[in-house]
Amino acid sequence: MAELSAKNGLNRCPHCGGSDIATDAKSGKLKCKTCKTLFDAKSSNAAGGMDKLEGDKVHLGAADIVPGEDIILTFKCPACGAEVVLNTEEATSASCHWCRHIFSANEQMPNGAIPDLVLPFKMTKEEAVEKVRNAVDLSSSSLNTEFKEKFNPEEVRGVYFPYMIIDLNSHWTSDGEAQKTIGEATHPPYEYEEYLISREFDLLVDDLTVESSANRLNQDTYVNSNNIINAILPYDTENAVAWNANYLRGYASERRSVDTDSLKEVVALQAGDVARRKIKTDAPQYDRGIHWEHEHLKVNGSKWKAAYLPVWLYSYKGEKDSRIYYIAINARTGETVGCVPTKGSSGQNIEARHHHENETRFEIKNLKAKDDFSKKGKSYKKEIDFRNDERVIGSLSHGRDEMLGVERARFRNGANYTQPNKMSSGSAWSIIIIVFIGIYLATVVLFTALGGVSGGSHSHSGSSSSLSHDYGSSYSSGSSYSSGSSYSSGSDSSSGFTYDW
Repeated sequence: MAELSAKNGLNRCPHCGGSDIATDAKSGKLKCKTCKTLFDAKSSNAAGGMDKLEGDKVHLGAADIVPGEDIILTFKCPACGAEVVLNTEEATSASCHWCRHIFSANEQMPNGAIPDLVLPFKMTKEEAVEKVRNAVDLSSSSLNTEFKEKFNPEEVRGVYFPYMIIDLNSHWTSDGEAQKTIGEATHPPYEYEEYLISREFDLLVDDLTVESSANRLNQDTYVNSNNIINAILPYDTENAVAWNANYLRGYASERRSVDTDSLKEVVALQAGDVARRKIKTDAPQYDRGIHWEHEHLKVNGSKWKAAYLPVWLYSYKGEKDSRIYYIAINARTGETVGCVPTKGSSGQNIEARHHHENETRFEIKNLKAKDDFSKKGKSYKKEIDFRNDERVIGSLSHGRDEMLGVERARFRNGANYTQPNKMSSGSAWSIIIIVFIGIYLATVVLFTALGGVSGGSHSHSGSSSSLSHDYGSSYSSGSSYSSGSSYSSGSDSSSGFTYDW
């Protein structure tokens, strides 16, 4: 099959040479409206070569955004000669109003409007309408009455959303404590063995996918429903093709508004999640869990590509709370997620989540593992104290507010992790003991003071004590974030999830 010809922005059918071309949703290919020929471009996102990456390699479509006069562009139609103006803040392609030729800014410019890759729609609107209809249970008595009355699945729209696709060549090191149960333990006290363990390996990540719209990254759940765009991942990004404006015909698109430096933190956190989950999978013997004390990710090289990924989107704006509710569908896989308004104060989630820690393609090389026996013990709890091997701190779906508001603040300010919400029995007893000690010391001070009044002057020097717990890791104090620079450990470099870029 002949390949798509694109010269000077002119995309023509390889069969008849026509330029009136649109996307065929059923096949995901381009279709000539003149001769009905279906044709495609080869994938432009082949995997491999991550271990050769050094430094940051940013493709043209992922280059830093430089706002200015390049937002408004004027094109001379190569088919009929007419001049057409394109506002790249609102669209990334336009059609000639005389001959209907589709053209775009195929010559890349650093304005965030033109991506490197595009993954075509594969699901038709009819299929999307049915998905939206099935996702909402109109018989539910908890649904908002106004939403029920205005619910119209036919209003679903096809939208291309901007993402960054990143390949990483990184190195992971971690050490901590791990415990495994001895024998067939069915009730407490549980006997266990404790080991001091460490893991070190090269982590090669292929096509880690992160959204690149500031509106999505800075989502306020009091205004919008839960961030659902990332919850419909993963996409088959290995099938993405080189940017071609004809794929956007008939669909809306959103302009990229975030540069690579602003995304490095999220990318590093998600890569750390991938590494942590891999270790957990490969160490099933530690059934009581692992408490990582130190974790470090060193990024040796990265490759960034800007991409448009297809979403079928249904939205509803609440009349009373002005909150925007979404239902989103992965237009490649049909994965559906969203949030619809209820009669109460919170919305009803249509569940799904982007499990980047499980679904991102990666490879481990040069593994060095060390497991040294430490001691035996007994416990009335089934898990190790402050277990943290199941943390997912780079998630950008459900729970992303916690990551943004807590994880980033701790990273920048150097504060320790707080104690988990569920207090262990051992911690509870510790606090009770501390309280009694405090009461005792207060009593001693009181009697000493009374003795000083009646029998002379006595000095009493007390010492203060505090009860603190380091939940898995503390982000290093003294860390700072600046555009283009790395997060590095400061004065407290002995603990914490840290990374260098």
